[in-house]
Amino acid sequence: MINLKKFFKNKSINQANIVSIIFSGTFAVLLILVMAYNNYIDYKKEEVDIKKTYLKDQKKLIVNETNRALRYINYVAKHPNNNTKKELQKEIVDAIENMRNERDGTGYIFIYTFNGVNIADPILKQNMGKNLLNFKDPNGKRVIYDLIQVSKKKNGGFVKYVWNKPILNTLSPKISYAKAYKPWKWMVGSGVYLDNVQKVLQKKQKEYTKKMIGYLFQILIFVVLLFAGSMVIYQYITYWITKDINYIKSKFEFVFQNYDLLDEEKILFKEFREISKYANKMIIQTKEKSLALNELNDTLEKRVKRKTIMLENAKNTAEELLEKQDKFITNAIHEINTPLSIILINIELYNLKYKKNTYLTKIEAGIKIIHNIYNDLSYLVKKDTTEHKKIKINFSDFLNERILFFDDVALGNSLRIIKDIEKDIYIFFNDIELQRICDNNISNAIKYSFENSQIFIKLYLEKEAIMFTITNNGENIKNYKKLFDRFYRENAARGGFGLGLNIVGEICKKNHIKVSVVSKNNFTTFSYRISNKDIL
Repeated sequence: MINLKKFFKNKSINQANIVSIIFSGTFAVLLILVMAYNNYIDYKKEEVDIKKTYLKDQKKLIVNETNRALRYINYVAKHPNNNTKKELQKEIVDAIENMRNERDGTGYIFIYTFNGVNIADPILKQNMGKNLLNFKDPNGKRVIYDLIQVSKKKNGGFVKYVWNKPILNTLSPKISYAKAYKPWKWMVGSGVYLDNVQKVLQKKQKEYTKKMIGYLFQILIFVVLLFAGSMVIYQYITYWITKDINYIKSKFEFVFQNYDLLDEEKILFKEFREISKYANKMIIQTKEKSLALNELNDTLEKRVKRKTIMLENAKNTAEELLEKQDKFITNAIHEINTPLSIILINIELYNLKYKKNTYLTKIEAGIKIIHNIYNDLSYLVKKDTTEHKKIKINFSDFLNERILFFDDVALGNSLRIIKDIEKDIYIFFNDIELQRICDNNISNAIKYSFENSQIFIKLYLEKEAIMFTITNNGENIKNYKKLFDRFYRENAARGGFGLGLNIVGEICKKNHIKVSVVSKNNFTTFSYRISNKDIL
């Protein structure tokens, strides 16, 4: 370990300041590297999410296309109009040949019999009438056989394989969805190629690179300006400190011989003036006290050094404790998530295998309350360092999922949730922030409701706006003004940290959501009005 006292011994103020500047510069560079690394980690996570979202959207596309074709086949089959089955099938095949709107082998409908005979394939028309039951892709997968097998399931199924892409004439990964039309023993399907996700990722990578270059350039400019400003201030202050010290030093070299007094008007800094004032008093007293004056001056200098070291040590200790505290909070929040998730998953597995257990239900309710608090703390820790991007969300389905999550908590508190949610209400919002609004309102409604009462949750459209309301039967709210303040709790006996509504308030303010609270006759209603600019 470096002995700082020995290191700075016989060093000038200039040298000590230069060491401090070098240390500050090194710290700034390390900070930049850490921030850049964190941004890179977030980018890699986003890349994984893009792949998942892309695959999900593509699956949804081919399921819709296949079901659309099946509805058409079913309609034609039930309305033969005096046509034979063979004529109906030819009519369907001709129609399906013209249904595709993509020319790269994506989104078209193909049909095979359960025996593997090709009925319709708009891309590879030469396969019409051929039996391809045992056809294999380059990886040895029996593509048509596997598609026929999954199509016989109740809701059909997906098969991944490698297939030739018509435009490029190259092998590419592909996924298809197939579902059976059992009256005619047909397998009907549609597929998409998955190589387009690489184009999306390349575009995202370019955006990230451009963003990081700009980000690092801005930080570099800031550090340079900060360093330059610090150097100017350092030079200016050092100049005047040195001037005062040199003046006092030069006077002290002969002051006790001639008994000249220090001129306080020539000294800039107040502290040095005070030293000069007391020095002059000692000089005036008598020549005999000159020795005592020197001794006192030495003692004062030693005390100043000792106090400076003590203050520096105290400062370093405090900074270290604060850093450890922040690190502890961050790590603690992270570590809490794993056991909570394990407990919830095991309870769900138990409930799937056995009948619901009353004691486990109460434990599950308690864990979900803790999980909600964990999500609040996690959001607070990450909100200033994480970009909360908005996406298209089915608010109706989202709210139903959050109500289902808290259903056991409500039952454990002898409460019943009554919901009135219009279907397919979409919103352009961040999913994490939307969850904080829903979860904290539902959790508070449960916490502050009378036993054996009902909680009413509504979601509906009203004049180009989304209205989300939640009403509970409990004690009236006394202090509306402090309701969204951090750490404020209307009833301390109910527990909690007073963070939930504060987080909700900040998110609503950020997203221009109008909030109103009405509490009377032991019924409290929280209303959130989201303007049409956030509605899709």
